[in-house]
Amino acid sequence: MDGILIPIAGVVAALGVALLLATGTTAPRVAGAVLAGLGGIPLVLSRTSQADTLLDRPALLGVGVVAGVVALAVLTLLFMRYPWLVLPIALVIGLRIPLRNPPSPTDHLLPLYLVLAAGTLALVLRSVRGTGTPNRLGYVGYALAVYVVIAAASLAWTADHDATAYAVVAFTLPLGLLAALTGTLLPLPPLTKVLPWLLIVVALILAVVALWQWHSHDIFWNDKLMRTNAYGGYFRTNSLLFDPSLFGRVEVLALVTIVGLLALSPPRRILILAALAAIPIFLGLATSYSQSSLVALCVGILVIACVVWRWKAIIAMGVILLIIAVGAVATPQGRTMLHEPAQKASSARLGLVQRSIDLFEAHPIEGSGLGAFATATDKKKAAPHNVLAGTAAELGILGGLALLAVLLSVLWAVRHRRPDADRPTHIILGALFATILVHALVYDNFFADPSMWVIAALLATGAGLLPLEGEPEPGDWIARRPA
Repeated sequence: MDGILIPIAGVVAALGVALLLATGTTAPRVAGAVLAGLGGIPLVLSRTSQADTLLDRPALLGVGVVAGVVALAVLTLLFMRYPWLVLPIALVIGLRIPLRNPPSPTDHLLPLYLVLAAGTLALVLRSVRGTGTPNRLGYVGYALAVYVVIAAASLAWTADHDATAYAVVAFTLPLGLLAALTGTLLPLPPLTKVLPWLLIVVALILAVVALWQWHSHDIFWNDKLMRTNAYGGYFRTNSLLFDPSLFGRVEVLALVTIVGLLALSPPRRILILAALAAIPIFLGLATSYSQSSLVALCVGILVIACVVWRWKAIIAMGVILLIIAVGAVATPQGRTMLHEPAQKASSARLGLVQRSIDLFEAHPIEGSGLGAFATATDKKKAAPHNVLAGTAAELGILGGLALLAVLLSVLWAVRHRRPDADRPTHIILGALFATILVHALVYDNFFADPSMWVIAALLATGAGLLPLEGEPEPGDWIARRPA
């Protein structure tokens, strides 16, 4: 599939996802699912390296189709009864563990597509039978829908069709679907009990692997990181993920969650396990040497501290920052850094931001296309490393306005918690969103992170929007079955 067909398929699928994000009645929901399938399936097949192999082997193709249909049916039945299971399963798959070397750019996402397809089909079936839950995304859903459409539409003018097609297929469309499915779930148990411990357990497993890597001086997948470690002055780990900074982000989200549970939840013995888990998780984070992750960790903890101790936390943080600054200047290393060029001190990221600004000035309205930064700037395998500059460079003013709408709508959701929404959960989610945003300001992968879409959607469902007509009582959505 090439030429004009790819942009058309992308826009059709994006319109379907946008309908699921912005509406909650049966007819638009069915239409959205149909459009997402009509446009998304051809796009996925065009990006899957296994498609040609299967077409050349009809028997294997037949077995694969039957296995896929059976798996889809089983998952759909499971999600019709337990819709909240979509989130933990999708978040684990969304880590995108390569599983082979060299990593496959798209094939390892096929399980995620299967889970989201089953979740969407289950949602449509429940809606048709009159037992579906309403869409509670509100302003956040509208903002995310606008971003999805603009990102997919950039297929029509992108500087790199392959990169944009991959970004749309791998991130924009599936994560938009994930947010839409999340928007039908109230932030209540068992979801609010499972998700924090999912973050902690996953981070703990990754930390243990990272500590083993640090001890054995052996890492997976990333050949560039292997060369850097071989000639660098320290050894960075990436655990089971590809990039050390992405590994660091997972660890930071778990640490902020642990701090939030300890500071805001009622005392429980199980929280002792969370506190103990924080030790290896922080050690794993340390082996990643991710400066952006450490900055994001400080911001996430500061958000929780400001909620718990208010102005006292701000004063204490100011004093700590002053002590750190004075101590840094007092050391030879700190004085050396002050005299280094800003480009070197920022690990060359200021140069990438400047390239983003130049690219935006060249294409101010529409941008160069989602994921096309490296091609448009003639810098091989480069990323903007700043969500504001990167979005403006790749999607222009249109994308920048969509990003602003997403941030403002999430801020509104943070400030307007429903009376029946759990306060500690809402605060922790707000801190996690701030953590991801700050990490994306100094690294990358804001809209490519499934956690961001899920957290934004959960904040929206816990916001103070008026209940929709026919909404089930809190807790009823878990056990409610079709008649």
